[in-house]
Amino acid sequence: MKKTTARSTAAPASTRSTTKKLDPAKKKPKVKKPVVLAYDLGGTKIAVGVVDLDGKILAFQREVAFIKQGKQATLDQLIRLGKFMIEKFPEISHVGIACAGPLDPVAGDLLDPTNFSGPEGNWERVPLTTVLAKGLKKKVILENDAAAAILAEIWKGLPEGTQNAMILTLGTGLGTAVVANGELVRGGRHLHTEGGHMIIRAGDQSAPCGCGQFGCAEAYLAGRTFAYRGRKRLGSEIIDAPQIAARARDGDPVSLELFDEYSELLATALHNYIMLFYPEVVVFTGSFAAAHDLFLKNTEKKLAKMLVRRNKVMNLQPKLVISKLENQAGLLGGAYVAFRAMRLL
Repeated sequence: MKKTTARSTAAPASTRSTTKKLDPAKKKPKVKKPVVLAYDLGGTKIAVGVVDLDGKILAFQREVAFIKQGKQATLDQLIRLGKFMIEKFPEISHVGIACAGPLDPVAGDLLDPTNFSGPEGNWERVPLTTVLAKGLKKKVILENDAAAAILAEIWKGLPEGTQNAMILTLGTGLGTAVVANGELVRGGRHLHTEGGHMIIRAGDQSAPCGCGQFGCAEAYLAGRTFAYRGRKRLGSEIIDAPQIAARARDGDPVSLELFDEYSELLATALHNYIMLFYPEVVVFTGSFAAAHDLFLKNTEKKLAKMLVRRNKVMNLQPKLVISKLENQAGLLGGAYVAFRAMRLL
């Protein structure tokens, strides 16, 4: 009887599976979230940052804008700041820029922004996205700063599900933007609504506006124009808006009068905006919003008086709130439009 040997059931080495069992103790490798480059360009400052898809700002830099040095100096500054960030985050493919208007977001052009002028005068039409795309070698998307800010508020600031909201950016100028029934409101020819240039006191020579008119809402409600009017009233050529606010908090009667007038004019402007857009909440942002303790409650009371009859049948009084985004709404809005262009939002 022949002796038999047991055959090995192991597969030949060449055909064995090389799949390794996962060790549950080991963490899975982290997948990097997409990031974009975002700008917020206003009449006095440039903020630039790198933002991820969760709205987290990973890198940030802020500089005084070279607006007064001229158009080319400012464009060079934007490119320099952008290149610095791209060196740190080479995976960036898209850039979003929130900028003071007027502007055409489809063409990517600035349309002689009201508060931009330098040695050569006003800026006139500037192909901003074309210039930046050439300088940064990236896709660039342009949006009005207030429109970007309200989109950022809907994204990361206001309660989820907010459908009807308005924002007022109180800074060098007065920016306005509206979301109605969940959609950003634009005018004809893709132009953004310029509520800051709604005239609320026609022909008021004490309130010149950068747009060339007198009595625009911006001529009273922007931080810069509030300071201008305050200097005239207080007889000082150097006092600024934060200093006037400090005087008001110390009980200075003239400074308090200035803020009472401000509340009246702000309530008037809000009444007009409500009659057009019916927001449920109005968000205030920008540097001058820091003085909200001196005007917001008073504005609310004055506005309620203006709406008393209408409020009997339907409450049109919006909530007046300060942005929780700590003056980053424009930057986050720039990031939002870049992510939207990537079809990630």
